[in-house]
Amino acid sequence: MSTKKLLLVLGATGFLGSIVIKKLIAENYSIRIVTRGEGDWQNNSALKYRKLGIDVIIGDLSTPRILERAIENVAAIINLAGVLRESKTNRFEVLHVEVIQQLVQMAQAQGIERYVHVSCLGANIDSNSTCYETKWAGEDIIRQSKFLWTIFRPSFLFGERFPLIEELKPLITCKMFLPFVGSGVNRIQPIFVNDVASCVTQSIYMRNSVGQTFDLTGPTQYPILDLLAKVRSTLEIPGDPMNIPSNFLENKLASNAIKLASQALPKNFLNNDIIKLAGENSVGSQEDMLKNFEVRNATVEQYFDKIIDSLRQKPTTK
Repeated sequence: MSTKKLLLVLGATGFLGSIVIKKLIAENYSIRIVTRGEGDWQNNSALKYRKLGIDVIIGDLSTPRILERAIENVAAIINLAGVLRESKTNRFEVLHVEVIQQLVQMAQAQGIERYVHVSCLGANIDSNSTCYETKWAGEDIIRQSKFLWTIFRPSFLFGERFPLIEELKPLITCKMFLPFVGSGVNRIQPIFVNDVASCVTQSIYMRNSVGQTFDLTGPTQYPILDLLAKVRSTLEIPGDPMNIPSNFLENKLASNAIKLASQALPKNFLNNDIIKLAGENSVGSQEDMLKNFEVRNATVEQYFDKIIDSLRQKPTTK
């Protein structure tokens, strides 16, 4: 790719996508996005993006005719679409696998060559987390495609917000103690969301990124339970951490304390994939990222106060 042409950005309205869009606008790229809406030109989010000169298609990525419209006349696809937690409108299997399968078939038939894909660190076929398992399946589809592809695998993203911690807020704010399913000794290596956005935008016309998979991590590893306990302490919520064995539901000999702790969890939280996601390692080397891309390499500590402020403003998920 020697000239800048129309880019299709999927997941453009998300935590990472909104920053990627700002960077692409600053670099004068022509951009198309797909966003859900009410199906009319007056939709607020659509209007906002159109005022920025972005071509907006309103619809659902899982609808083939929407994908067909989205890929028309584009030179490259940047896929940032993904979720940490399922909802009625965002299913792991659909968004992380089925949409990618359709997209690959349609885009290759149209002769689109360049594809930049954001997955997540920790994704693997044997994961207990459905999110990680489906993310890996999506990566595998891309690797077997004929695209000039680049895959990024970032650890959990943070900025002025920290989406993983927001999802785990029901645990952090639990009365009496901090319950956590699993050992809590697994480590995560959060990365500044703007650094991931920088890697994505720099890679678009970077020839040596083609056919490469890059782990993206911040400078510091944290045992997940230590990080949650630090957040809880900063929020001035009393109570120590309490580990709940991941197999306690099948363990008839579980102690009364464990049973009490499990009852303190929000309804259905034990069956929530976010618990499995938070219980696995998400760490890696910074070597390839620092060698190939310019990043700030910001730390969680630099944004910790703003992350805490954002948690204070957000209601606890029930």
